[in-house]
Amino acid sequence: MRIVIAGGIKSMERQYKELSKQHGAKCTLFNKNVPDLAKRIRNANAVIVFTNEVSHKMASNCSKTCKKYSICIKRLSSSSMCKLEQALTEILSNQKTA
Repeated sequence: MRIVIAGGIKSMERQYKELSKQHGAKCTLFNKNVPDLAKRIRNANAVIVFTNEVSHKMASNCSKTCKKYSICIKRLSSSSMCKLEQALTEILSNQKTA
């Protein structure tokens, strides 16, 4: 499973990746808006957006791309490890039932 995380705290990137790996998912992180964001996230199974850590433009770009390609999106107001773990658990359980 491929997960894209938009936002988050720069110093916690390694921890985000390790947590995703523990849940059996490959994680790609984007801390700031990048060119061709839609191309980079369109092959993902799910996108997690830390809304308090990204610009409004990046959050809306993620939402538009997810809607266009039918990708599961989770918006989290907190960039904590606990919230990320809850989101990963929910995404993975939904994937198994689908």
